[in-house]
Amino acid sequence: MAGSDMTPEILQTIDILEVLETLMEKAPTPEVEVILQEAWIKVSETFPEDFKEATREDAGAEGLRRYIRVKAFFENPTENPINPKELEAYYQNRVPVDENSAEFFFPE
Repeated sequence: MAGSDMTPEILQTIDILEVLETLMEKAPTPEVEVILQEAWIKVSETFPEDFKEATREDAGAEGLRRYIRVKAFFENPTENPINPKELEAYYQNRVPVDENSAEFFFPE
């Protein structure tokens, strides 16, 4: 990805995903929700690979925006500061789920 020249396009795409997320929450029928989910997946597949990998566990619009802020921070921390809580939230979503612990949350 070529730095800032893609950012406006990526930000617009994230805005579209956010609208789709809102529409999914308000879908009048399960069938409409499925169609919106499919559209969301197709749109999200247009992101560069680093976005897909970094937001795999936090792929919503908020997670994508967080990744942009974290990425900008690491590229230039002086000009793009972030707060520790935001960095912690980013890394918490990067940690793989412990399947043994997950059984507590998803009993059979």
